[in-house]
Amino acid sequence: MSKQSQWKRQYGILRDFISSNPEIHISQSDICIPGSVRDGFHQCFDSVRGAFVDAWNHPLCFDVYSLSKYFRESERKLSELNLTIKLPSDLSSFLRNPREGMMRMIYSRLFELVQGKTTEDDFEWTARNDLVSGATDLFRIGYETWSALSLIILLEPDAFYGLALDGADRFVATDIEEISFGRQFHHPAKRIPEFILHSKRMDRLIAFKMPLTREVNSYYVPVEVPTQRLLRNRNGDSSDALDRRMIFLSVVPDLEKTPVFADIHKRTVNGPDLTVECLSEQDLSSAETIGQIQNRLEIMKPRLGAAMVLTDSKPKSESLPMIQSVDIFSVGLKQSGFQLILDKLA
Repeated sequence: MSKQSQWKRQYGILRDFISSNPEIHISQSDICIPGSVRDGFHQCFDSVRGAFVDAWNHPLCFDVYSLSKYFRESERKLSELNLTIKLPSDLSSFLRNPREGMMRMIYSRLFELVQGKTTEDDFEWTARNDLVSGATDLFRIGYETWSALSLIILLEPDAFYGLALDGADRFVATDIEEISFGRQFHHPAKRIPEFILHSKRMDRLIAFKMPLTREVNSYYVPVEVPTQRLLRNRNGDSSDALDRRMIFLSVVPDLEKTPVFADIHKRTVNGPDLTVECLSEQDLSSAETIGQIQNRLEIMKPRLGAAMVLTDSKPKSESLPMIQSVDIFSVGLKQSGFQLILDKLA
């Protein structure tokens, strides 16, 4: 039996389980699965999802499982420094157990099939599309996370410091036991580094921040009306946001000279030494994407410019645009490729 037909065999087992347990009531408008049979139902239900994911033969699959492997290796290395990595649940399952992460993507679609809202052929088509779009989005976000961990590991950290602001807006070092990219000391206006690490390799303190790209776009608004100010006041870092992020890196001489990257209320920006963004080759063919990159570069004005990390290991050279103050690195899934970026920082 082919992998493509295996999910249908498992779906037949699920239907048999439902019909053999009349206490289960499933219609297009209602679902009732009593506790006495719930475990058995979900076991059959998950077998269908797992078989479908196993049969999904897409070029992205190899990269997804490779990224998971490299992410877990990086996570293990940081655990030796007594640091844990906290991720949103969807991203966590995708990076730590890709099969489970992709099974989550078709959960609702399979229920639609079970409820009779769609046919098997339609389910197969829409579920495959959901896997392509979901895996593409989470691969990009997961790649950004792995990139950040790679940069941290290559810096050879031997100390980490969390950051807070006291009543006089002075920096105070705090303990840090976990990294949750996007989380910072809560302040309604000031955007500060998430943490500072001491790089044994460079023998310097490095300020690190991983803000949402859409948050960076709001750091400075040339013309502002009251409604825009209200909107900006609602923005801010969120460790649970599954969205595109960039990386800020700055060398700092001591804690007292840690930069405030942006003060939203005062509309002031203190750019980092270096910004990093992760892109695919396809992104570089989009005029809109390039325009957004240039806009963020103009807002932040990083002292050493910007680094664009390509998720594609061998992009076509003719597809690489020339962007002022931006260096493009074809890193793919090779961690050592990030060393060229740190050379800029050094």
